[in-house]
Formats: sequence, structure tokens, C-alpha cells
Amino acid sequence: MNRIASLLLGMSAFLTLNIQAQDHHQEGRGPRGPMNEQIKAERVAYFTDKIGLTVNEAQTFWALYNEMDKKKTDLFEEKAGIMHRFTKNGEAPQDKEAGKLLDRLVVINKQEAELYTEYDARFRKILSNEKVIKMYIAEFQFRNVLLQKMRGKRPDDK
Repeated sequence: MNRIASLLLGMSAFLTLNIQAQDHHQEGRGPRGPMNEQIKAERVAYFTDKIGLTVNEAQTFWALYNEMDKKKTDLFEEKAGIMHRFTKNGEAPQDKEAGKLLDRLVVINKQEAELYTEYDARFRKILSNEKVIKMYIAEFQFRNVLLQKMRGKRPDDK
């Protein structure tokens, strides 16, 4: 049950961060721009602190996390492209094309689930279960910190 809960938590954080990334991309601060580099630096500091990574753990963890993040980003960008095709010119695609796009979305969603399963197992090989849970919690909390910054609030404001 704990594994399922951690996967769901991670997937929830991933989806929300992707929505935010899409907003940044639409505002011209795209996924590979200077804003993204600042967010990555903040994420490294935040995660390292919240998870309690040692220097050795951090080296291995960030190599693995960045590898996973690149794959998640690639899947997100493909999904965003499909969504763009759904709304191109303000019209939905014809039924046959829509069916193909929906089939591809299902495949991407399966790939995302497989990605989480694969990387959860890999994280458990390099970190304790406690630190893996802390990673999922840090992802969730960091997303909230970013959303609050975007809204102009500090994380401790209620």
C-alpha cells in the first residue's frame, strides 16, 4: 500500500509541475530557458535539504533524478504537442485523427507510469525507503512553493 501511495503522490506532483511548466512555456519562459535553470537550482537545494542527502548520495541521486526528469519532460512535451493539435484553430480534430491522438495519449500515460515504476525501484537501490518517501514529499512541497511564488505569496503565508 505504501508503494502505491508513494507512486500516486509522485505522479500527482509530476502532473502539477507539468501544468506549471506548460504555463511557463506559453509565457516565453520555456522549459529550457533561464527561469528553468533558476528553478532547477532551487529544487536541488530544496530537495537536498528536505531529503537529507549526504554528499555521496547527492551525486548519485541527482544524476538519476536528472535522467528521469529528462524522460518526464520529453513525454510531457509530446503530450503537450498532442493537446495543441486537439485545440489547433479552436476546432477539435476529425474523429479518425482524434482516435489516433487519443491512442497515443494512452500510450504516453502508460509510459509515464512505467517510468515511475522503473525509477522508484532505482531510487530504492541508492536511497533508504525513508529518503525515497522524503523525495516524493519534497516534490509535492516544492511544487507548492513554486505555485505560491507564481501567485506572489511566500510559502509560509496563509
